[in-house]
This record gives sequence, C-alpha cells and structure tokens, in this order.
Amino acid sequence: MESGRIGMEEVYRSSLAIPSPRYALEVSLLDRTGLFGHAPDWGEPFQPSISQRAEALRRLAGPDPAVLRRLIRDARADPNFFQHAWCVADPEGCLGATALLAPQAGNTLQALVTHGTTDAAIPALGRLLARALDGAHGQGRAMAQALLEPARGRELRVLHAAGMRRLATLGYYERALPRRGRVAASWPDGASITACDVHSDQGRTTLSEVLQSTYEATLDCPALAGLRTPQETLEGHLATHAVDPDLWTMVWLEGRPAAVSMCALLPGTDAAELVYLGVVRPARGRGIGPALLQHTIGRLEHRGVRSLHLACDEANAPALHLYHNAGFHRTMRRIAFMHALR
Repeated sequence: MESGRIGMEEVYRSSLAIPSPRYALEVSLLDRTGLFGHAPDWGEPFQPSISQRAEALRRLAGPDPAVLRRLIRDARADPNFFQHAWCVADPEGCLGATALLAPQAGNTLQALVTHGTTDAAIPALGRLLARALDGAHGQGRAMAQALLEPARGRELRVLHAAGMRRLATLGYYERALPRRGRVAASWPDGASITACDVHSDQGRTTLSEVLQSTYEATLDCPALAGLRTPQETLEGHLATHAVDPDLWTMVWLEGRPAAVSMCALLPGTDAAELVYLGVVRPARGRGIGPALLQHTIGRLEHRGVRSLHLACDEANAPALHLYHNAGFHRTMRRIAFMHALR
C-alpha cells in the first residue's frame, strides 16, 4: 500500500461506523475520565497491597505534589495509616480511585477521597468512601471528619453521598495585635485564674471535665457533644498543640472551674491560634468569656505576637458577637462534615 492511503479494512470499518480497536480503547479511557459525563466503570472496592500503596496515595493527591509529600510523610510516621484505605480499579486493571480514613489525634479519622473530574463520578466515589466508613465502624475510633472549602462543591457532594453529616460552616477569624499597650481584663467578683495543669493525673482529670462541661448546651458544633470521651478530647488537644502554661488558662469562680482557654503559638511565625475557649454553663453571662479573651490577648501581646487566629461555628451567635466586639474579622469559610463510628 502506498504511504498515506487508507486500507480496505479501515474503509470497511468506517462505512459501518465501527471504530478500530485502538480508537475504541481511546474512547473508553476518555469516558472513564469523565470527558463525556459517563459514570466511571470501576470494579469492586479492595484494600491496597503494600505494592499498591504509592499509587493509592497518588490517586488521593492528584496533581498536587505538596499534598503527595504530606501523605507520604504521614504514612511513614504511622504503621496503621492504611488500615482504612480502599481502592477501585478500572477494566484495564489500573487503580482508579482511593478513599482513605487517615488517623488523627483525639481518636478520630480524617476522610480523604480521590477528586472526581465530573458530576458523573460522584455516586461511585461516594460508594467508595462509604465502604471505608463501614469498615471503620466498631474499630475503636470515635468519628471520621472532613473539612472543605465551600467552593469545592463536587467534593462536598461526594461526602454527602457517602453518608457523612454536614456538621457546621466554620468561619476563620483573625485579629491584629498592635503593640500599643495592653488592656487589663475585667474579671467578675470571685474569679481567679491559674495555668492549666496537664502534668498530674488530677490536673488532667479536672481539665478534661471542664472541657466536657463547656460543651453542655453549646452552640459551637453541638453535634460533636458526647461523641468522644473527655479524655479523648483532651488527648486530641495535647497531641496537636504544644502546652504553654502562660497560654493555657483555667478560670475559677468561687473555687470551682468555670472556663478554660488554650492558645498555641504558630511555629515559624509571629502569630498564634486560639485553639479553644469555653465557659461552663452555670458561669455563662457573667463576663468571664470577654475577660478570658482579653487576658489571652494581653499575654500574647506581652510575648510579641502580632496576630491571633481562631475558628468558630457560624451558627454560634454569642461567640461571633464576642469575637466581633474584640476586633476579629473573617478571612475564610470551610464546611465541616462528620460521621460517628461508634
């Protein structure tokens, strides 16, 4: 046959509108990537073998090398990192998608799943994540969580399809701390403050009980109340944030624990994060919250910190009022999802 001519077999196939084998394979691959909006043609979920773990992480990270590096780092640090990892393969045997529940502090798991390229992939990805959640039930963990920006609508729908519950819309707030002289906190009568004791058994017990008491009738992610034991809640804070006696404060009112705040310096910056601030129910409405926040701001200014950051449930009107009056402004929002595992 002369170069550039079409062979008789190809003419015959063209006349019958039957694609060549190679063309059919290309169309099949395009369909699975979602170019035509077709649902992914994946097999049954399976847990990845050791040799498949690197590819499973690549499917989670997508094109972002920083995310892949973080996943690899976390996987190397925890021998149980892949305990709740599930994958699906396409008809060619290539790994198509991954769902992973990554271990976190406080006896929780972080829900991660491959990003879908079209809406057609949402049901299949939801089923894959649901399989991972089902496998984690009754295995000792308290819950699975996920946190996404509101603009990532397709990923939010995958979490919903997997049966995860929308917990809250979290607002992230910031306040500059100019060096202009500190304002003393105005405490109610009978109030005193101490550093949180996390080194003795009695101190940890007291702190965990106060944390639990501050969640009674809370408006800040109320669905979380009771999902973890007080000890698990405290262990989550201790594992995630360095304890600074100058910035972990217990408020006592008439000799009883009334409130607690935990603040952590952000490494490598001149900023800090207000990790937690809570007042027990009988002590609310007496000015302890504003006083404790002002006390914390004063301690940070004394340390040379230039900005304070925090997150708050957007449905918690009293807390938002407190932070607005203290000069905080919102910088971004995220949507929190959760799934109870026991």
